[in-house]
Amino acid sequence: MKADEPGRPGLRDAQLGALWALGSHFTIRKEPALVVMPTGSGKTAVLTLAPFLLRAERILVITSNRLVRHQIQDELRTLKT
Repeated sequence: MKADEPGRPGLRDAQLGALWALGSHFTIRKEPALVVMPTGSGKTAVLTLAPFLLRAERILVITSNRLVRHQIQDELRTLKT
């Protein structure tokens, strides 16, 4: 679902674009992909949804620090997005 206005649940354009790009990439390629998004654009939501989109059996998330690791861990555990 797309978030058309602030405060409304759903995904923002940048998140939808990243997910569409990932899906498109893996329909024709097997090589890994790199998603680059600006700060505050919703990378964690894309990270959380990508395994479902790609039907992954396992994922490995590597973070730069504990704060980010705990945020991502909470997001993956609760699937609140």
